[in-house]
Amino acid sequence: MPKTKVIVTGAAGFIGSWLARTLVASGEYEVNVIVRPASDTRRIKDIWNKVNVYEGNLLDKNEIAKIVAACSPRGVFHLAASNIMSGKTAPDEEVLETNVLGTINVMNAAHDNKCNFFVQTGTFTEYGKKNSPLKETDPSEPADLYSITKLMATLYGKGLARASDLHVVTLRIFTPYGPDIQKGRLVYNLIEQALKNGDLNLTNPKVSRDFIFVEDLVKFIIEAGEKAEKYGGEIFNAGTGVKTMLGEIAELVIKLTNSKSKVVAGKLESVPYDSEFWQADMEKTYKNFQWRPAHSLEQGLLKTIEWFKNSEI
Repeated sequence: MPKTKVIVTGAAGFIGSWLARTLVASGEYEVNVIVRPASDTRRIKDIWNKVNVYEGNLLDKNEIAKIVAACSPRGVFHLAASNIMSGKTAPDEEVLETNVLGTINVMNAAHDNKCNFFVQTGTFTEYGKKNSPLKETDPSEPADLYSITKLMATLYGKGLARASDLHVVTLRIFTPYGPDIQKGRLVYNLIEQALKNGDLNLTNPKVSRDFIFVEDLVKFIIEAGEKAEKYGGEIFNAGTGVKTMLGEIAELVIKLTNSKSKVVAGKLESVPYDSEFWQADMEKTYKNFQWRPAHSLEQGLLKTIEWFKNSEI
């Protein structure tokens, strides 16, 4: 059986690198990756000789069109996005251009080259704050620029799926974590401080998240590509359906690291999407996919802590 040709954008990033590595390990895919010029590619150095690497600027539609034409893939996994780099929020213009115009350029190139599927990653914050588990049918009420740009990409994908033969599936990812997580992310910061016995600073310990382990997440992304023909234009939640308060995960990190750290509330500034009720309703996802998360929060954190101890950060 010939291998299925795919493109992964954002392959140098946290989730993208995990996805590319998992696709390679399956032995079923010919993996082409698009990375930005001068990207930090340390996350994919172990598979560098097992993938076809293309440097490309998503804002250059002609360049992206040439790359997609050269690869002639069956589908595209689009994970490239701009929001936080090295713990710092990217400029508004970059967020808008990358997440909207860049996505449109890649999606149009996939369409023009007659790709079968296009899986893109959205975010749970597209929904806006709600008081119950978030369903795909809930109205979208984003409260920050990043969430707005991701919603724009979601809507463009739904429209293109309706108007063409490109099967666009959007996965609304909740809070991913795991080995190789970006510096500046909550789980990274908690583990880093706990291993130093430093204070674990939080905004509000009652703020919640639905944490999804990255190793589990990428398996769902792959299955979404495999079944995209059935679900073009659809949105699916990518979470666990479990709500965890920040105070709870902080205490769990302290326990798992045997740390002397203390949780300190109110030290960090809140963000627009902070809520005491972030939780995925997973009914639609579980009804349509075989995938289920394999790791509990404790199991995922243990793997992340082990990586943190052994990595050169």
